[in-house]
Amino acid sequence: MSIESRRVAVTKAFGRARRLGLEIDADPAFHALIECWVTGELTMPQARERYLAVLKEREQSRRDRGLSNRPDPAVPEEEAKLSTGEVGAGDEPSLQRVRKRRRTRKPE
Repeated sequence: MSIESRRVAVTKAFGRARRLGLEIDADPAFHALIECWVTGELTMPQARERYLAVLKEREQSRRDRGLSNRPDPAVPEEEAKLSTGEVGAGDEPSLQRVRKRRRTRKPE
């Protein structure tokens, strides 16, 4: 796949996501990974793994600052519900929604 065709693929994917109302991560680290894929420096699985590491670091940083609304796995479930409140299905992170949609998507 050429650089030009990868760039077109990214443009189409981002456009499709916007039309569906999905947020695209504005983090420069994400866009740098996409650019590395476009230029052929990374494969998509490598870019994905690195992006997941970025997300993990981001979540850890939020936890360290006390901003995360995700329950701590070390806290008993009942105690976590009392302190964080119930979280509805509409509150799950957009990345999780995309993954679920991708799993249930019919082949084109």
